[in-house]
Amino acid sequence: MKPRHALMKNRLAILLMTGLMLLLFCVTSAAEKTDSPAVSSLKELAHSRIAVTTGSIQAIQAEKLFPDAEISYFSTHVDCLEALRVGRVDSWIEADALLKYMCRENPDLTYIEEALSERMDAAAAFPKTDRGRRLCDEYSEYLRKIKASGVYDALQNNWFGTDGVKWDVPDREKLSGQNGTLRIAVDTSMVPFTFLRDGEIVGADVDILLSFCGEYGYQVEFSVMDFSGVIPSIVSGKCDFACGGIAVTPERMESLYFSEPTYEGFSLAAVRKEAVPEREADFFRSIAASFEKTFIRENRWKLFLRGIGNTLLITVLSVLFGSILGFLIYLLSRKGNAIADRLIRGYVFLLERMPIVVLLMVLYYIVFRKTVIGGLAIAVIAFSLVFGAAMYGMLLSGERAVDKGQEEAASALGYSDRQTFFEIILPQAVQHFMPSYKGQVISLLKGTAVVSYIAVQDLAKMGDIVRSRTYEPFFPLIAVTVLYFLLAALLIKAVEILIGNIDPKRRKPEKILKGVRTHD
Repeated sequence: MKPRHALMKNRLAILLMTGLMLLLFCVTSAAEKTDSPAVSSLKELAHSRIAVTTGSIQAIQAEKLFPDAEISYFSTHVDCLEALRVGRVDSWIEADALLKYMCRENPDLTYIEEALSERMDAAAAFPKTDRGRRLCDEYSEYLRKIKASGVYDALQNNWFGTDGVKWDVPDREKLSGQNGTLRIAVDTSMVPFTFLRDGEIVGADVDILLSFCGEYGYQVEFSVMDFSGVIPSIVSGKCDFACGGIAVTPERMESLYFSEPTYEGFSLAAVRKEAVPEREADFFRSIAASFEKTFIRENRWKLFLRGIGNTLLITVLSVLFGSILGFLIYLLSRKGNAIADRLIRGYVFLLERMPIVVLLMVLYYIVFRKTVIGGLAIAVIAFSLVFGAAMYGMLLSGERAVDKGQEEAASALGYSDRQTFFEIILPQAVQHFMPSYKGQVISLLKGTAVVSYIAVQDLAKMGDIVRSRTYEPFFPLIAVTVLYFLLAALLIKAVEILIGNIDPKRRKPEKILKGVRTHD
């Protein structure tokens, strides 16, 4: 009855979770927009609410041009777009190419024709090394060549032409790679420069890049990451260069080489239209449409599947290696070795207080900067170290919860220290810290949501990528939330099955210790 009861309990929790998510979707879909007047000129931005993406050139421009405005900083373009659509902000400042594309895909938005700045160049970025200088010169030489021949204009017209976007992607299979492989850092939310379509990285900058690689005999390996990690990956040498609408600024030029401009544009301000047709209030139809865009269109379910695989791989391996690491360091310090004890306590002190994002970036950009170890392996190393520190603390508290008299009794009966620990103390200690162990597994699963900082495409990152293509901020988040909930339930069930054999109450009679056998 107990397993069946637990199964029913899990099913009920899943149904409640799904119902809550659907209710939130319903409430959000039915919510009316904030009744605020639409902005029609740049002068009106002086005391308005402005949305920008964190770390962008537009954020700097907004701070400088509109010092009295209320500026809101968002992580992604989709967050800025939705804040504008629901009236939380009055305008959204962005690069003209990306903003025009977004407005074309969202007819309830438009943009002010007047530019906020003079010409703003975007280019490929290279590290300030001898190889970076050589690659930058080659790339610039190729750009000048295709601009003179008219190829550049043809490529640009594919993505920025008035006759609509033509999704022509060069054949990557024809790249020879005779001169090596280039690791390219990209943010796949930079529509239409670099983004995902049907699971492939495409865009204006990708077309130029692939044409360049075909001309100079290179193969391509993309490292997908958030924009906040693109420039650090180039400076640290983890990637050979980056592309994707990267604006050229004097400050960035101090740390990077920039090629000839790949795009020449400026910043614009997106605003809501004066009159927007009311959406049809059909909840089930909106659910079906959102599901189709999130999972079916362009086979986006494959992105979620890939994200689930990476998230599970990091979690399972980190729990396994972390448990082994924590157990080993606990054994080293168990008998009071002063040097080992101080080193281990220092390790635990450091890992328990260091934010996991910082640890990931230290390992990725500093410790392993000159190695070929990828972000996935580094994520496993980082989370294994963190889980190992937690495992050490759990073992320590679990052993202390076992009555010391049992150890003394075992010793009096003639059992060795190893037998006492592994057959008497440890099985009982595990039962004491198992609730904490389960909690640590779930915390680790949720903590993996930050691995996109080091170019790992986990479940949370895939949700962001889908949001950047569907322009729906809520439904993909519901999908990610439900998937994390299901993964957590799956992992907890697996942990319970694996540790079930350790429970002293489940031991067979012949396995129960009865004393030391002696010979007559």
